[in-house]
Amino acid sequence: MHTWVKGNTVSDEGQSSGAASDTGNVLDGTALGALLGGNGAAAGFSIDYERVPQSIADLEHAADYLDNQAEVARRLASIPAPGVDGVSLNAVAQIGKWASDSGAHNLEANLRAGGKQLRDLAHKLREDLRTYLQVEELNIPTTPSPGLPLPSLGRSL
Repeated sequence: MHTWVKGNTVSDEGQSSGAASDTGNVLDGTALGALLGGNGAAAGFSIDYERVPQSIADLEHAADYLDNQAEVARRLASIPAPGVDGVSLNAVAQIGKWASDSGAHNLEANLRAGGKQLRDLAHKLREDLRTYLQVEELNIPTTPSPGLPLPSLGRSL
């Protein structure tokens, strides 16, 4: 498959070639190089390079949101029981385990893991875009896309 660049958009036209030859091997072995080469599920779509910085900002915003929600879950683990009866005490204990237990399968741990995955993806995209554009620094927006369906930090869904 041949990947061609028109303006700031990369498109896959189904001819024979790969990302490595189209980009002078600078992206060989990177996630962005795999996308440009049309490997696997990535075949048949295009990348608008002008939108990648906003996508990075959106991923970082979503990661911050998940980290914030992990803190909410951690605090949920230490809520006081509404009463001293056995049902209230048991309910608080069960909610605490579900929200923030010492194991890996609780709400806090899953939210933190999701935030880390999004942050790692944003970092990888940032590095691959720097490599592709051959620049030291990128201009990444500081605000998420309008309409990104996440509330501001400090608020829950």
